[in-house]
Amino acid sequence: MTGRARSLLAAATGAALLLTGTGVPSAQAGTRYGQVSTVPDFTGEVQAVAYVPAHADAEARATLKLKDPDTVERVTGWIVPPGKQRRRVTFDLRPGSATVTGKWTVAPGDPAGAWRLTAEVTRGGAPRANDLTVQVAARQAITGATVSPSPVKLVRGKDVKVSVEVKVKGSETVTAKLVAESSTAYYDLGTLARESNGVHRGVTYFGDHSPPGEWTLQVHATRGGETLRSLLSFTVTKPAAGTPAKAGARVTVGVPKRVGKGRWFRVHGKVYRDGRPYKRKKVRIYFKAVGAAKYRLAGYATTNSTGRYTRSFKAGRDGYYQVKSAGTSRTSAALSPQRLVDVR
Repeated sequence: MTGRARSLLAAATGAALLLTGTGVPSAQAGTRYGQVSTVPDFTGEVQAVAYVPAHADAEARATLKLKDPDTVERVTGWIVPPGKQRRRVTFDLRPGSATVTGKWTVAPGDPAGAWRLTAEVTRGGAPRANDLTVQVAARQAITGATVSPSPVKLVRGKDVKVSVEVKVKGSETVTAKLVAESSTAYYDLGTLARESNGVHRGVTYFGDHSPPGEWTLQVHATRGGETLRSLLSFTVTKPAAGTPAKAGARVTVGVPKRVGKGRWFRVHGKVYRDGRPYKRKKVRIYFKAVGAAKYRLAGYATTNSTGRYTRSFKAGRDGYYQVKSAGTSRTSAALSPQRLVDVR
């Protein structure tokens, strides 16, 4: 659905943008890597985090590894954007460290692409220039979003699967919520699973107890220290056969953001039924590796007397975890938000 979109006030963490389905500038943080093989004073790779921001100046940085760092007296430099004047780069040379990081400012009106970085290294009183290239990423962009089916038609005694697809350019993380306009009800999809070509997806279930009327898809796209928020409206219709037949359910989930490869970690959370702990409820824990097409069943857990569940897993690959509480004749199915685990 294309739906009705509404503009928002700019937030302190970034910009609030109007989602029209045709393409919206947005901001994010891109990391580019390049070989340093022809310069005299550096070795290894140059690692740069640099992007064109949406509305406010952003700090960019390039990290390099010095050859023979004990002989270095000073590192200075400048960078030249395509078609613009050069600007100063400040390096943080520290005694005994082979790593130096240069920092500069990128403005919203600056061009994306290859910027020419010159790092001048002084040894024995003699400065020497090292010419490098840093890729500056373009603004992130939210180019479209859909809620399917649309409208969402509730069915008495059944759960309706609702899918969200968001298309972005350059964003590192995309999260989403489905929020009712007329009540405090919402479905948190968490971190949408990133697929190819900038597509991010999430799924939840609407029980027949869900409030009918206007709902809003809230999308947050982030990169670096900048966050964009977009809204898309859709409609939920009440069951044709009268009052709800099922109690509502909700599942929370918690995972560590980063885990060392081969280490054990916990997936944990709580399950609720009509706002109260769902005791002795068996849940399924699913995992989808980054780039994979489908979730696979990773294991089971059962809630205790307070509705809590936990299960330990060994970290192998970056991926998303999601927990499902299956529906019954009296209780709706529920999916937790998706949570991403970064395996290092």
